[in-house]
Amino acid sequence: MYEKEARELSDAQQRAVRAELHRLLESAAFRTSKRCREFLEYIVEHTITGPNGALKERLIGVELFQLPQDFDTGQRTIVRVTANEVRKKLAQHYLSENGSPHPVRIELPPGSYSAEFRWETQETEKSAWEHAVPEAPPAEAVVVKVPANVETRSHRGLLAHPVAVTCAAAALVIAGAFFVWRWQAARPTIVDAKSPAVTAGTLPRGGDLRIVVGSTNPYFDRSGRTWSPDRFFTGGAVMVRPSERVLRTLDPDIYRHVRFGDFRYDIPLDPGSYELHLHFAETGLSDFISAESSGEGQRVFRVSANGRVILNVFDVVADAAGANISDERVFRDISPAQDGLLHLAFAPARGSAMLNGIEVLPVTAGKVRPIRIRAGWTTAWRDSAGQPWQADSYFMGGNALVRTTNPAQASNSIAPEMALYASERWGNFSYALPVADGRYRVTLKFCEGHYGKRNSGTGGVGSRIFDVYCNGTALLRNFDVIKEAGGEGRAIDRHFIGIRPNAQGKINLMFVPVNGMAFVNGIEVVEE
Repeated sequence: MYEKEARELSDAQQRAVRAELHRLLESAAFRTSKRCREFLEYIVEHTITGPNGALKERLIGVELFQLPQDFDTGQRTIVRVTANEVRKKLAQHYLSENGSPHPVRIELPPGSYSAEFRWETQETEKSAWEHAVPEAPPAEAVVVKVPANVETRSHRGLLAHPVAVTCAAAALVIAGAFFVWRWQAARPTIVDAKSPAVTAGTLPRGGDLRIVVGSTNPYFDRSGRTWSPDRFFTGGAVMVRPSERVLRTLDPDIYRHVRFGDFRYDIPLDPGSYELHLHFAETGLSDFISAESSGEGQRVFRVSANGRVILNVFDVVADAAGANISDERVFRDISPAQDGLLHLAFAPARGSAMLNGIEVLPVTAGKVRPIRIRAGWTTAWRDSAGQPWQADSYFMGGNALVRTTNPAQASNSIAPEMALYASERWGNFSYALPVADGRYRVTLKFCEGHYGKRNSGTGGVGSRIFDVYCNGTALLRNFDVIKEAGGEGRAIDRHFIGIRPNAQGKINLMFVPVNGMAFVNGIEVVEE
């Protein structure tokens, strides 16, 4: 059992905190992120020895990240982004410890930038799961705490008033009917835990495999790709939520079917190397969580491929930064086992495991497929080199715009690719691009199609200025496309190298307006 330390720390307690800090900084969760290591060390030391009072975002931005004293916290979000990543890494570390003793645990409460220290007591021994994720009653259950003297009151008072008894009974019937209705609305459809016969090498050689988990029908997504019905599974149950809204995707139907429980997939593959994509979205959770809860910690599970854990203590809500948000995880160098099958196991730790979609894509060994997005467009497209660009994907916020006339000038040096600039996403928006671990080159493509004499909008240089951030770090500051490109209607690319995904396997791009609205026409992510 852990208790929060509220008084000033003794010398011995400070040594214990610093020892735990050292273990955290050298753990798998933190050792690959210099920024998160420095942030955690800064807040812990400040909490131990700094002046009284809670740490503020502006102070951290100035002292730790060397931002100017008057920086705009609404646009320069590196402090908030880093704090969120540190919270998730702390949770992942302590959950993965699986009961290992810790005299003190270091926490960063939501909404705070000061560390909290929780000290172990000897009253009760609990597992790491119980320490990290408080036990919660089942979502459908109604827990009523009854005062100790309620029996006396009920015999002497309530039973003496038939009208009160009748009203109470009616209220219970209404409440019961309401919760039965809610349970029926979310009730899963249990399916036969059998699927078509599994035989090694039955898939078309070199072909992509995409499965809508829990679906009995094929699906064609916005980029023109075919997804097969559910197959190769054993165990679990299926729930379908046909009207659920799902963000960061143009294909919510993939995420409206879910297999949950304790289940596995045994997928036949030809020998070779594959890229594995697993799709998740926690839908329906908003029906059962309170306004004070984010929903994190309600469902935690483990995923393994051919016996090797690829996702541990995995929480979809925490990974996606919310419920009803599509979340995609990508894994490189996946191959079938000796029996010719890819064995995927989904094992619950708290609640039940879940899955919405699977993609198994053949690749050259050691390589991953690039991501190319035509912003604002709802169908796929191929450029002059035959490279596919998928429909607008992974975005949140902003607006899509498709023009009937292309703003790019015919004299531009990249004229064959002018079709890319006929659409854009504009406003205040972000992209969460899922990639396997590695280093990437990110290319952002722009062409001003609104402001300028050749376009419909009045004004020129300075009419549209915006910032672009990647995982909390500024890539472009006060970016003016007309100024940088030498005029409206001129295409311009900006390349960024050495980009690594965050702890959730995402390259997060944020487009933040400074004057006017931000925009982008295309995004390309290629491994270096």
